[in-house]
Amino acid sequence: MRLLKTDTLEFRDFDYGNIPQYAILSHRWGSEELTLQEMEAGVTNKQGYKKVQQFCSRAKADGFDYGWVDTCCINKTSSAELSEAINSMYLWYYQAERCYAYLVDVPSKSNIEDSEWFARGWTLQELVAPSEVYFVDEHWNDLGTKRDLQQVVSKCTGIPINILSGDDDLETASIAQRMSWAANRKTQRLEDRAYSLMGIFGINMPLLYGEGERAFIRLQEEIMKVSDDHTIFAWGSSDSRGGILATSPEAFKNSKNIIPFNHFNDPNDASTYPMRKLCVQTGRMTPTRRSKNVGKDGSTTQYDVYDNDTLEQLISLSDPKALLRAAESGFEDRVWLLLTRDDIMIDWMDEHREYALLRAIDGGHENIVRILLARGANSGYIAGTFRTPLLFAAQKGHKSIVKLLLDNGAKVDFRDEKLVETPLLIAAEKGLEDIVELLLDKGADINSFDRPGDTPLRLASKAGHYGTVKLLLDNGARVDLTHYRSQYTPLQEAAAWGHKSIVKLLLDNGAKVDFKDEKLKETPLLIAAEKGLEDIVELLLDKGADINSFNQPNDTPLRLASKAGHYGTVKLLLDNGARVDLIHDRSYNTPLQEAVAWGHESVVELLLDWGADINLRNFDRHSPLYLASLNGHENIVRLLFKRGAEVDEKVRIPTTLGIQGC
Repeated sequence: MRLLKTDTLEFRDFDYGNIPQYAILSHRWGSEELTLQEMEAGVTNKQGYKKVQQFCSRAKADGFDYGWVDTCCINKTSSAELSEAINSMYLWYYQAERCYAYLVDVPSKSNIEDSEWFARGWTLQELVAPSEVYFVDEHWNDLGTKRDLQQVVSKCTGIPINILSGDDDLETASIAQRMSWAANRKTQRLEDRAYSLMGIFGINMPLLYGEGERAFIRLQEEIMKVSDDHTIFAWGSSDSRGGILATSPEAFKNSKNIIPFNHFNDPNDASTYPMRKLCVQTGRMTPTRRSKNVGKDGSTTQYDVYDNDTLEQLISLSDPKALLRAAESGFEDRVWLLLTRDDIMIDWMDEHREYALLRAIDGGHENIVRILLARGANSGYIAGTFRTPLLFAAQKGHKSIVKLLLDNGAKVDFRDEKLVETPLLIAAEKGLEDIVELLLDKGADINSFDRPGDTPLRLASKAGHYGTVKLLLDNGARVDLTHYRSQYTPLQEAAAWGHKSIVKLLLDNGAKVDFKDEKLKETPLLIAAEKGLEDIVELLLDKGADINSFNQPNDTPLRLASKAGHYGTVKLLLDNGARVDLIHDRSYNTPLQEAVAWGHESVVELLLDWGADINLRNFDRHSPLYLASLNGHENIVRLLFKRGAEVDEKVRIPTTLGIQGC
């Protein structure tokens, strides 16, 4: 627990069991409250600092060395610490030696009951939990204690005097009565109407901001797990969306005099199945029929009728696969129903090592994922596919589920066991920009790599996802990074797959235009030329690529394009100054010899027009004419002969060509 020194306003952390006596503050939050970080940074020019200073001054004067203030003693940037604090809040107020209730809008004792403090959700537990509460006005003058003012406080809150005085324990009040105390209280966030009541009912549960009214239904279900007090159903409202459970504390505004009454006798009959289970179950299910009198007399109370078969079915569901099927199919009510059973294991896996959370993610059922996480599903499990829920959600493109998992503690860079992929690698490969952005915002390693050595930028470049490539570059991805020297860079991948816009984007962001991999020594130009990607060849040449570069087998761009028969690429290279007969190893064919051997007549003619040596022999002393004859390219034989090719004894020209003198 983090406490403030009342004399120095410095923080001290204490382990449980070693916490000293302390005073605690209850107040309404203003617009300039100080955070933990601001207090540590010495910020003093906000109104909230004055409040903390005045509280510590008063506590110190009353003999307290330590104090606690919710605005600055909790690190709200940590979701884990915030969740722990809210779940511990009632206990912290209960254990405080004294609570100061600061009524900033009260100048005197005469109108204490008009203070907004009594209308806020969180101040209910701050009033009930401490044994000693001192009310102070806007100038920190005493207004009286909880015991002194118990008549006034009881009148404006509905809390019985014997509870306020401590003569009776809180548990002596029924659930309906305690709910009624919160009926007219408000919170800034809808979920806090439930979370602020957890201590009142002795409940601990995960915080899921964004779940809305479901938080209050979840609170009631948690209460029913530990209590058989049936007054939880003694509410009246026209809003029946929660089934037999209320959707807000307001539904209990007329329940302040409701006390429990149990008339069940036979525990073995379906109709008397333990209420804390069955009512959760039936509360999530569609009733067989409704009372015919509903709404006729203006009453807001509804009576749902369930036949005995339905009740027996709810009790007997025991198939371990039932939860998996319900999660996969998106049956939200059925999932809630099954999770109320003691014999259903939330992380049970079938023979394929699949489990409910994974099935829900597969179907994109966000609400079911939320339910399962709230009930303690393990977000770090690895399924039969060797992928965690977060990896699976990223693969499926479910952004909202990815965010939900991250908010519930899933590790952003957790790798699978097989390919060592991270969620970012998967999202980048699929071009899921919104998920990539979310993962980066959560601190994902932008230069992570999988077992084959792929990086997010390399995968996105290869797949042609321009937006993803730009997003990664804008966030600092290393443009030429490879984890194995034999691999292509992102630029080489983009060139190989014909993604011109990405090639340009990478070059504009500093990619090396003549980068060579360690294995084949291929440049982006060599790759593009071999594939006949004229627009990319032109772009690379405009960016200064070496037109006569060569790879490990000593291929040049012109030789590769000629061999593949890419006329347009050959012409483009020649127009830009490629050396027509260049080879880096005499054991290899020239561009002309390659074009002849592979039968590309138009390329042969183009090379000859650019001055290619028609009689130049290769390492085996074979001339272009010989290669054409050997491979049966009669049209090229005729073309070469027409252009003046020399004929030797090795050349066998078919008589069908009608060439004389051979």
